[in-house]
Amino acid sequence: MTSKTLKSAIWLTLAAGALTLAAGGAAFGKGGPPTDPGGGGGGGGPGEETFPNNVSVPAYMIGAAAGGAAGCGADGTFAGLLAPTGTPETGFPIDASAYYWVQGVHKWQADCTIVKKVADGGSSQSVFGEWGDNLTGDAKLKSGSPIRVELTLRGGLVSGAEGYTIVKLEPATLDRLSAYGTLATSDGAGGYTATAEEIDTVVYDPDAKYSVWSVGTQTYVVPEEAIAPEINATGKIVYGDNLRVPSAGMYVIKFTMPNVTFTGCDVPDTCSSTEASLTINVIGGGGSRPPRR
Repeated sequence: MTSKTLKSAIWLTLAAGALTLAAGGAAFGKGGPPTDPGGGGGGGGPGEETFPNNVSVPAYMIGAAAGGAAGCGADGTFAGLLAPTGTPETGFPIDASAYYWVQGVHKWQADCTIVKKVADGGSSQSVFGEWGDNLTGDAKLKSGSPIRVELTLRGGLVSGAEGYTIVKLEPATLDRLSAYGTLATSDGAGGYTATAEEIDTVVYDPDAKYSVWSVGTQTYVVPEEAIAPEINATGKIVYGDNLRVPSAGMYVIKFTMPNVTFTGCDVPDTCSSTEASLTINVIGGGGSRPPRR
């Protein structure tokens, strides 16, 4: 098992009837783990990282049959939608009078389908790559400080593939500390319902690999190794890492996905065939801690 796999300790499982990615003390995706509101209200400090986030976006689960992804359809047929369970909570700053089912507190699941790996006779899944905003925006990436690396594989809108829209419940709170959830609508009789809707699908490739190359030193900061997916606070399956590099310079982040074919990426010319590769500029000033190993 590689160091990345050991550090992440992330695996696919079914928990309480919902498809989740459980994390043993690992960092979640963009936005971090949701706050535990503590039985109602806006909550206090950050939630436990062991809280599993629910898959809220319809997902292609490549080669997941052996992992027992019960409830998913097969061969491109989506199934497995589970409505949120439990008593929704209220008092959140987004709308103090509204009720929400909350990530890390309640359970739900988007539709999913199991498809074969290419090596097992399956077809390569066409995807569009979406890099994390911090890598492509105006954020200053500093050596010695954590750099959030994230890539989402979008599979496009599929008729009948439904999930739940997840929103940030504490707009003024840092993303990584805020609670996230989906709206609970009163039925007028003391009960609540959630609205499922067709949402752009995401793709899970179990054979994904990841590396980071230093252009300046012509060495790997992260040698190519297997990388497990995560579920971020909005319920998307993503591939990510909290990267640290030792010095300023240019670094090439690369993901290899053998079961998908990139039709493009949100950053032009960073994706082709089965690879997504992005060059980032890291400045000094973040400290002198060694790279993540």
